[in-house]
Amino acid sequence: MKQPIISEKEITASIRSYLKAFKVFHWKVWQGLGSTPGVPDIIGIYRGKFLAIEVKTERGKLSPHQERFIQNINDAGGIAFVARCIDDVENNLHFKMGWK
Repeated sequence: MKQPIISEKEITASIRSYLKAFKVFHWKVWQGLGSTPGVPDIIGIYRGKFLAIEVKTERGKLSPHQERFIQNINDAGGIAFVARCIDDVENNLHFKMGWK
């Protein structure tokens, strides 16, 4: 049986609910004309660390701007990654932020 394709909007909503459950201060970034290219979809701060999550569907691909933006955040000591599902968020935050 074929799995239904989950939209980026649905993935974003589930990630935001997860972050709210852990009381992570965050917000959704709305891109538009004049926006900085590559800014991740969800930005936040947790335990003094800058957090950035680029949300993609199972088949979604990062643009070169998005790849660079994520790399720049990580190089500067923040935490940035791509999430295609809640498991990606959980795995990255538990590993990188030391959640138990």
